[in-house]
Amino acid sequence: MTSILKVDTLQDANGTGSPYIKDAVLKVYQHSISTQSAVNSRTTGTLYNSTGLFLTITPRSSASKFLVRFDGVGHQDVAGKFCVANIVVNPTSSTNINTEMAGGTLITTSTYGMASLYDSTGNGVGQLSGSILHSPNTSSAVTYNVVFKCHSSGSAYWAINNGFTTITAMEIGG
Repeated sequence: MTSILKVDTLQDANGTGSPYIKDAVLKVYQHSISTQSAVNSRTTGTLYNSTGLFLTITPRSSASKFLVRFDGVGHQDVAGKFCVANIVVNPTSSTNINTEMAGGTLITTSTYGMASLYDSTGNGVGQLSGSILHSPNTSSAVTYNVVFKCHSSGSAYWAINNGFTTITAMEIGG
């Protein structure tokens, strides 16, 4: 038996406006870049720097959630140290590549962020990926900025050798 549902117009329970679809993907957003960025802990400390990879999204409602994911290639040049990646929500500083981050909220305050790369030789290159379901609880614009740093000493690189990097966010109705 085959069922077919044909609908010309969907309306909310009051018969007006658009229906609100709960727990469905409402829209998908993505930003990609292939520009290497670097941070040197000897000159900038251990603060996060912007990768230049960000999304600014206005949620459909304050009940919306966002499944946010980033993927990129990292490198740490000192043996026994880490390249750390994270997301800052609503930074007050520029989201331009290699800008030291100020303001906003880190998605996680863990020492090793949402993703980290460790190599005992200092020559490690590897994939840094992270994802989280975030509830901004607002209908105002929200900015998600992928940031990175070197943990402790040396230099860390994002999109090493101009590798392809992305941030993707799926808005889910709540």
